[in-house]
Amino acid sequence: MIGAAPRVPPGLPPAPDADSSMRAAARIGRNFSFRMAAQILSALINVGAMVLLGNYLNAAGYGDYVFYYALIPLIASLSDLGAGVMITKGVARDKLLGPRFYGDAILIKAAVGVPLLAVVGFTSWALLDPARAALVTLVCATALIDFSQDVSVWIVRAHERLDLEAVLLLVSQLAWIGGIAVGAALHRSLPWLLAAATGAFLIRTAAGVWIVQRRFYRPRFDPDLARLRAFAAQALPFGLAMFIVVLYGRIGVLMLQAMASKTDVALFNVGYMLSQPLGFVSTALSMAAFPVLARRAQRGHAAISSALRRTSKYQVLVTLPLTVGLFLLSDRVIPLLLHGADFARAGFALRLMSLGLAFIFINLMSRYVLAALDRQRTYLRAVLVGLALNLAVGVLLIPRLGFAGACIAQLAGEASILVMCQRALTSYVRTGELLRLSVRPALAAFGMAVVVWLLHSWNLGLVVVTGAVTYGALLFALRAFTDEELKLMRGVLASFHVPGAASLDRAEPRS
Repeated sequence: MIGAAPRVPPGLPPAPDADSSMRAAARIGRNFSFRMAAQILSALINVGAMVLLGNYLNAAGYGDYVFYYALIPLIASLSDLGAGVMITKGVARDKLLGPRFYGDAILIKAAVGVPLLAVVGFTSWALLDPARAALVTLVCATALIDFSQDVSVWIVRAHERLDLEAVLLLVSQLAWIGGIAVGAALHRSLPWLLAAATGAFLIRTAAGVWIVQRRFYRPRFDPDLARLRAFAAQALPFGLAMFIVVLYGRIGVLMLQAMASKTDVALFNVGYMLSQPLGFVSTALSMAAFPVLARRAQRGHAAISSALRRTSKYQVLVTLPLTVGLFLLSDRVIPLLLHGADFARAGFALRLMSLGLAFIFINLMSRYVLAALDRQRTYLRAVLVGLALNLAVGVLLIPRLGFAGACIAQLAGEASILVMCQRALTSYVRTGELLRLSVRPALAAFGMAVVVWLLHSWNLGLVVVTGAVTYGALLFALRAFTDEELKLMRGVLASFHVPGAASLDRAEPRS
C-alpha cells in the first residue's frame, strides 16, 4: 500500500540500517544546518517585510493586509489533503519509487487544487463585492503554490537535500520582499502587496521543477484509483490536522477581527510574527530528522526511542535561551523595528507569546514524529483539542482583554496539544527522562538570564551576543553534552570543512 510502513514479520530481527547511527546523525546535523540557516534568513526577511508594511501602512492598514495574508496558509493546508508529508515519507522509505510518487503528487495537487480554486472563485464573486472577491480569488490562487504545497520541496526533502530546499525557500522569500519593496516605493494598494507573494511563489515553483528534474528524475504518471484512494485515506488525517494547525495559528487574528479592533489584530500579529518564526529551529531539526525517523519506524521501538531522545534534548537546548532572551528583551525589540506610537503595546504581546516557545517547539517536533510513526490520527485529535480550547479561551477573554486575550488563548491551546502529544510518545521518551535532560540546559539558561538582565540597557546587539556566548559557555562548563554528541558536532563541522572542528576533542564531556 502506498505510503504504508512495511512491518517486520514476527520473530524476525529488525532490518539493519543502511547507514550507521553516527553517519545518519551527522547527515541530520548537516541538513539541519542548511535548513536552519535558510530559516534564519527567511525569518529576517519576514521581519523586514513586517517593518516595511507596518511603516508604509498604519496599524489599521497593516491589520487588513494581515487578515488576507493569513488566509493563504489556511487555504494551502486544504489543497493537498495531507499528501505532502506522506509523499516525503514514501520516497524516503523507497527512493526507487520516487518518480511514481512524484507523478502521484502532481495528480493529487491538480485533482484538489483546480476544483478548490473554481469553488472559491465562483463563491466569492457571487457573494462579495468585486474588490473583495478579487482579493479572495488572488489569495486562493497564491495558496495553491505556497511553499508547503510545492511538490519539488517534498521530493528534495525526501532525498535529504535540505540544501536545495533552503535555496528554494530563499528564492521565494527574496522575490516576495522585493515585490513588497517595489509596491511600497510606488505607493501601491493592497492587491499589489498581496500579489507580490503570488509572483514570488511562481518563480520558486519554476525553480523547483528545474532542480528536481535536473538532479533527480521526471515524474512518472501511473494513475491507479485504488492506490490513490488508499493513499488519500492515510493522508487525510494529517491533512485535516494541518488545516486545523493553520486555522489554530490564525484563529487569533480571525477572532480579533470579529471581536476587537484592527489595531488589536496588528498588535497580536506583531507578537505572533516575532515569536512563532523562532519555531523554525524546531521545524528545521524535525524536517532534517524526518526521513531517518520514517525509516527507523520500520525497525521497531528501540530504533525510534534513541533518535527521539536525542532530538528532544536538542529541542530543549535551543528553546530555553530563545524563551529567556525574548521575554527579557521584548520591550527593546519593538521600538527598534516599529516606530509608530500605536505599536507600543506590541512588546507586551511579544512577552506573552515568548512564554509558549517551549510548547511550540516540542509540538512541532511531535507533528513529524507521529507522522513518521504512522500515527496521524493521534496528532489530529491533539490539534482538535488545542483548537477548541483556543476558541473557548479566546471567546471568553478577547472582548475584555483584546490582543492579550488572544495571546493567552494561543498559549492555552499549545499547552493542551503538548499534553496529548507527549502522552502518545511517553513510551519512547518518558516525561521524567525529558525533565532530566533539561536540568543542565535550564541552569545554563538561568545564568544567561542573569547576564541579560544585568546588561539590559546596553546596546541590544551586544546584549544578544553576550547572552548567547554565556549560554554556550555554561553548557560546556556544566558538561551538558555527552562524548557521542561532541563527536557528532565534530562530524557535522568537518563536513563543512570548518577549521578547528577537532578542538571539541579538548572539551570535558559528561559521559
